[in-house]
Amino acid sequence: MSLGLRLYLAAARRTRRAQGPESVKRLARPAGKLVWFHISSASDVAFVQGLILQLAEDLTEVSFLVTSPESLTIETSFQEGCDQPCLHIAAPADAPQSAAAFIDHWQPSIAIWTGSVLRPALLLKTHAHSIPLLMMNAQNHASIDGKPRMSRGMIRDILELFDHILTNQESTQKQLVRQGASHSKTFIGEPIDDTSPPLFWDDRDRDGMAQILSARPVWLAAYTNDTEDALIANAHRVAMRLSHRLLLVISPKDPARGTALAQSLTEGGWLVAQRSLGQEPDEHVQILIADAKDEIGLWLRLAPVCFIGNSLGNGATGSAPGAASALGSAILHGPNVRDFKSRYTRLDAANAARQVQDEVALASAVQDLLAPDKAAAMAHAGWELSTSGAEAMERTMALVYDTLKQREAS
Repeated sequence: MSLGLRLYLAAARRTRRAQGPESVKRLARPAGKLVWFHISSASDVAFVQGLILQLAEDLTEVSFLVTSPESLTIETSFQEGCDQPCLHIAAPADAPQSAAAFIDHWQPSIAIWTGSVLRPALLLKTHAHSIPLLMMNAQNHASIDGKPRMSRGMIRDILELFDHILTNQESTQKQLVRQGASHSKTFIGEPIDDTSPPLFWDDRDRDGMAQILSARPVWLAAYTNDTEDALIANAHRVAMRLSHRLLLVISPKDPARGTALAQSLTEGGWLVAQRSLGQEPDEHVQILIADAKDEIGLWLRLAPVCFIGNSLGNGATGSAPGAASALGSAILHGPNVRDFKSRYTRLDAANAARQVQDEVALASAVQDLLAPDKAAAMAHAGWELSTSGAEAMERTMALVYDTLKQREAS
């Protein structure tokens, strides 16, 4: 063990002792096998959610635990769509006492660490209990959580604990190997851009809505926040100059905003229908507020062009693009996509998505993609990326299954 790691653990032990005993109300551990995920950053959330749902389909006897830093706000409910117990709690303090209590209580069958931000005490205790350790979705060089300038020797000690490390970039693999990861255990695979399960839609609803729309051109603004409403409406006004029958469907990130959004747009002179009230987009409606629950899959199937929101307004961090690319929409997005940067970079590079800087650029892009051949070309490029991601997911799942089998046999 390197001097840096010994000093880190000693300091963590003293700090935890000085703070006094932890008064943590522990949830009961589900019976049977437990798959533990640790999330390092918000960009790992969709990856973990999708992997849990995939695993839950095949491993019906396991339960799931997700931990994340207390400083990281995660709105996703990992339990949603999963029939088995799926708990989400804050990660323990990275001190030997806290890590030992955590491992002793939860006794995970496998630990899947997403990202390359390390917690030395917790990882050491996991390894000491002979729990298989996998690092997945590594996109950067390794660092110590909260202490980015820790010694190379300390990082090398921790990287050596992992049984397998998966990254989707050769540059990241080289960085991790230089830092001490075993070359034979560090693999490069196709990126898993979005592991979210396929969105549901009812073909009867789709056919019925297609008949109502009667071949009207449609574009969708999905996962929008309130700072983008006026920008999107202004872009729609400009786009309608080229196609006066153009319908805008807005699916807000928070469906509870539907009524206020409909009222605001109506006061702005728009002819609006609200889906949650059972109103339909007849030929006079200019904007439809799609605020009914679980219908985003329907609109992605109907709209050949989709602007993915929470990406233009101030403070926006982006929304996952995988569902749109998987369901055949040409994707537009703003520049503020921090939480999903690598995914949009790949989509943009493959001409499966296009970044717009403001409402003027958004309007121009919508007008351009009203040409069916252009929208179809972008949608096909997105579908190809989505397909390669599905194959990468299968390989990732196989690694998890094999590791669990080896654990059972030992």
